Amino acid sequence: MPGPRPDIDELPALPGQVSGDVLALAVRAARHDGVRPLSEQTVLQARRLPEQADSHESGTHLVLRTDGGVAGYGHVDLSDPDAPSAEIVVDPEHRRRGLGGTLLDHVLRRWPQVRLWSHGDLQDARTLYGSRGLRVVRELWQMSRPLAGEWSDLPAEVELPDGFEVRTYRVGADDEPWLALNARAFADHPEQGRMTLADLHDRQEEPWFDPSGFLVVVDTTDVDPEGEPRLAAFHWTKVETDHPDTGEVYVVGVDPDYQGRGLGSAVTLLGLQHLRNRGVETATLYVDGDNDPAIATYHRLGFERSAIDVMYAAGDADA
Repeated sequence: MPGPRPDIDELPALPGQVSGDVLALAVRAARHDGVRPLSEQTVLQARRLPEQADSHESGTHLVLRTDGGVAGYGHVDLSDPDAPSAEIVVDPEHRRRGLGGTLLDHVLRRWPQVRLWSHGDLQDARTLYGSRGLRVVRELWQMSRPLAGEWSDLPAEVELPDGFEVRTYRVGADDEPWLALNARAFADHPEQGRMTLADLHDRQEEPWFDPSGFLVVVDTTDVDPEGEPRLAAFHWTKVETDHPDTGEVYVVGVDPDYQGRGLGSAVTLLGLQHLRNRGVETATLYVDGDNDPAIATYHRLGFERSAIDVMYAAGDADA
């Protein structure tokens, strides 16, 4: 006989003990599958306790329980109500019991237009999403290149166009100007362009955050009344404390007013030099699989595809 139907709680934020259980589940799944099941943004929101939740947040945590314990988890991002996105994960110890299907069906009933991430494009996820008639609507590539040894062919010097200088990020003073630049640079990006001050502060509090690896290019010919040059481009790098040999091209952005001047390639190279100087052996980055110009640029910089995440949606959902 089938066991009791699992309970699924919908919560605006996770209480402390539940948050710990969910994050521990995600770690077990990552070790089992070889890929993290949740995005950085979802992990940060799962850590944020109810009393820390900000009114601007628009998301729902789904906690699937069996026998009183947390066996599955999902998060639905509702910041874009017309195109919600979600992630789901089941504890490896509780798989092959239909819990993934139960969690997925709950999401599809509540949010029919939802788009679901499958990190690593795992076969189990393909089977599950395919059984519900979902199709791939987006690919996110991970690309990598070596920074050490004979393949470390970065230029010794990187020149910026006349009138531009590079410096490191100043926490606090640069927060609002950078958010404005980031929003302009990623106006059409479904995740990056919606970053808020709270999101930025969350990342600044992470152990990996290092202002010396957050490079900003300024236009010295465009100065505000306080004498501050305008931010034109940036390269935010990331090196996690438990993986010091690998560094990420976390975000590279150029203000649309400055595109076409070579700032993107220049600031990317400056960030790669920083990572190499820190002793990083491999650089990684993420880019949408249909962004042909960006992929071509990264190919020229020595990057090749090394992994892929895919997004699924119902057959009648917009890609």
